[in-house]
Amino acid sequence: MDPGSSRRGREAPAPATSSEQVLESAEAGEWSAKRLMAEYLRGCTRRPPKTFLGHLGKEIRQLLDEGFEPVALRPALDRLRAKGLHPSVLPSLVNEVVNSAPASPASPSSASGAGPWAAVSPAYTPYLNPSEPTGTFGVAL
Repeated sequence: MDPGSSRRGREAPAPATSSEQVLESAEAGEWSAKRLMAEYLRGCTRRPPKTFLGHLGKEIRQLLDEGFEPVALRPALDRLRAKGLHPSVLPSLVNEVVNSAPASPASPSSASGAGPWAAVSPAYTPYLNPSEPTGTFGVAL
C-alpha cells in the first residue's frame, strides 16, 4: 500500500511539485500578485510577519481581480511600506494614486502646509489701534 492510501482504496497523494512548476501553472493574476509581493519584500529591511504578508497578498489579489494595473499598485505599495501601514489601507492608497489630481502650478501651496488658500492671502499685518490709549489699560487713571 502507498503511504497515502487506506484499505478503502483511495489514491495516494500526488507527489510534491516544485515551486517553478507552481509559478508556471499560476494564473496571470496570481503571477502578478506574487511578483508585486516579491517587489514589496525586496524593499523591506526585515521580513514582515506571515499574517501581514498573507493579508497583503489577499488585498493585492483582490485589487488585481478588480482590474487595477500593477502600475497603480506599485506606488501604493511603496507608500504602504514607507508609512508602515496596515494592509487593509492598500485600497485607499490605490484610490489616492489613481484619483489624485495633479498639483496645478496656478495655486502654489503654502510653506506651512495649510493649503492653497493660505498662499493667496496677503501678508499678515497686526492690528494697530489708530488712537493712542490714554492710560495703562486704555483709561485715564
